[in-house]
Order: sequence, then C-alpha cells, then structure tokens
Amino acid sequence: MRQGRLATALMMGGGVLVSLYVLVPFSWLVLTSFMRESDVLVVPLHVNWGDLGLHNYRAFINPQGITAVVGSRAAENTLPSILNSLIAAGATALLNLVLGTLAGYSFARLRFPGRMPLLLMYLGSRMVPGIALIVPMYLTVKTLHLLDSLGALAVTYLTFTLPFTIWLMKGYFQVIPRSMEEAALVDGCSWPQMMWKILLPAAAPGLAASAIFAFMTAWNDYLFAVILTSTMASKTVPVVVAGFATDVTTERTLMATGGILAVIPPLLLALLCQRLIVRGLTAGAVKE
Repeated sequence: MRQGRLATALMMGGGVLVSLYVLVPFSWLVLTSFMRESDVLVVPLHVNWGDLGLHNYRAFINPQGITAVVGSRAAENTLPSILNSLIAAGATALLNLVLGTLAGYSFARLRFPGRMPLLLMYLGSRMVPGIALIVPMYLTVKTLHLLDSLGALAVTYLTFTLPFTIWLMKGYFQVIPRSMEEAALVDGCSWPQMMWKILLPAAAPGLAASAIFAFMTAWNDYLFAVILTSTMASKTVPVVVAGFATDVTTERTLMATGGILAVIPPLLLALLCQRLIVRGLTAGAVKE
C-alpha cells in the first residue's frame, strides 16, 4: 500500500513539474503579448497590470500610426501572413490526403515490381535534412518562375509530408478487411464509390492524423518560407514574426503576439480532431 501511494505521489509530482515546465513559459508569452514594450525591458521584472491591453494585437494587424506604442519599427500590415499560412498549410494537407490516400491504397492492395524499394525510398527521403535540399529547391522553383508564391510553398512542403502520409495510410488500409471492398463492389458500387462510402470512413482516424501532421509541418516551417518568399503577398507567420528581430531593435511584444496568434489555428484543429488523431497514430499498437 505504501509503495503504491509513493508511486502515485511521484507520478502526480512529475505531472505537476511537467505541466509547469510547459505552461509557465507559454503563460509568460501570453502576458507579454498584452504588455507594452517599455514594460518588458524593465529590470528587475515588473508587470504593470494597469497598462495591459490589446494594443499589440492592433499593432500586429494594422501597425500604421501606432508604432510609437509598441516600439520604433515601422512594420507592414502583417495580417495577410496568417491567411498565407492557412492557405499554404491547408493546401499541403489537402494534397497529402488525396495523393497519400491513393498511393497508400496502391501499396496496401497491389503487388507490383519495385514495391518495397519504392517504399524504402520514401522512408529514406524523410531522413534528408531540409537544409541539404534548399539550394536545389530554390533553383527549381526559380526556373519554374514560382518564387514568392504560395503554390511553390505547398508543393515544397509536400515533399516532406507525403512519405509519412503514404506509410500511415498504407498501414491503415492493410488492417481494413478486403471483404468490405468486395461486398461493396458486389452490391454495385463503383471503385470511387467504394472508396468514398466504405474505405475512407473506415480510415478516418488515419486521414485525420495525416492531415494534422501535414498542416503542422507546413504551418511551422521557417526555412523554406524565408528562402522562397520575399513580399507580404506570400510571407507566412514564422517569417513575419522572425522579422520583428532586426539589427536595430527587437519588438518582443510583437513577437509574443505573433506567437499567440500562430498557436490558435493548429490548437483549434487539434482540439476538434483529438480523438481521431489519437486513434490514427495508435492504430495497430494493440493486437486484439
């Protein structure tokens, strides 16, 4: 009994420490986003609770005329960067679902020459660091006249996220009985109808996990976004937030505000799809 209570106490204590480790920095980030730039630089640290407000969020969305409140940087309108990130990440997730589902089904159901070497090649491509591909990627995009475009970003992200989607969907389709497909075809369904009405609903957890992974990879990317984009027409949130740190000054409050705004879309998506994500990532872990 004592050992059981001690183990429970240790686990609870560990959980509290981990929670503090995660929540304290994020809480400070949230607080900083409501503070004025002058208050952030005060030593020793002091929070002027009466001065907290939404001025940083207004400055992030439309900084003209209020740069004196948040600092000296004459920033551009940074609101389009959020929309750019949503478009690039959403397009990446959608392309992953379409291409990854078709490829995963092919690898799960068909037997063709070179099947395993091709799968291993996909897996090996995930081991190549992005920095090693940035030069050929840039030259390719430049040759195709696609620099500073969201389409180029989505296709670039696809090269890193598609192998994961193919492997995940392949494993998911392998555990779905063939009898479900055969029954649907016997009942008069065409192959597209069978995929849409039978297999895709059965593979929904895997689809959700793949989409979230692709979305988060594209949403958080900085390296390719900063190299392949140059104007606010295509810059994403990580590039804009990093731009608040310059050789002249660092707008800490705007960086914190950008960080909070960047957290909201993936957080909402994860909360909405939480159960499907867990089921999708743990599929096959337990043998029944």
